[in-house]
Amino acid sequence: MMETQSVAGVACTDLHQAMSRIDGAALARLEQAIAEANTVFVFGAGRSLLMLKAFAMRLMHIGLKVHVVGDVVTPALKNGDLLLLASASGETASLVNVATKAKQLGGTVALLTIFPESTLGNLAEVVVRIPAYTDKLPDGLDNVKGILPGGSLFEEAVMVLGDAMIVNLAQSDGISLNQRFCATRQPRIVIRHKETNMKLQLAPGRVNPA
Repeated sequence: MMETQSVAGVACTDLHQAMSRIDGAALARLEQAIAEANTVFVFGAGRSLLMLKAFAMRLMHIGLKVHVVGDVVTPALKNGDLLLLASASGETASLVNVATKAKQLGGTVALLTIFPESTLGNLAEVVVRIPAYTDKLPDGLDNVKGILPGGSLFEEAVMVLGDAMIVNLAQSDGISLNQRFCATRQPRIVIRHKETNMKLQLAPGRVNPA
């Protein structure tokens, strides 16, 4: 049995190998789509959704409008919005339904996936292939077979790619990553209670700290 830190080291090597095979031009198109969207919506299933929620938090930190599909406070997607999905197989039924509806509403669909030739891959305008292995897809694909179980390599690639895109998106918008994220573009919010006239002020730099 390997020591835990050795397993982690191999996992990092696997992740680096997968990252080196990602199409940089496709990533640039995704970053552009995010930057140009009126609002970004993210959606996935299981751990993939958790990774996109983490990305959504960072998008909020640099001042972009972002929502998670399915949250009770999420508004309707509109023309000019972007739906970003993460699905290893590209065949998750709930995501296919959401993507189809988003296109009907005039939104742009972007996808992080192992299998671009999937149903979601054919629906999406922007597709980034993450070459991680999964036993759900046909043999013969040039995917990295990592040491971690299940779809962990794909999911962790989604997480790291998200944080990497934040670096470029922030720099292109003139945001210094040496500052607190939430100190950059968060507006000053004043909430007044009609009856007691109580006032809550949320100053820039004190909203949802990282």
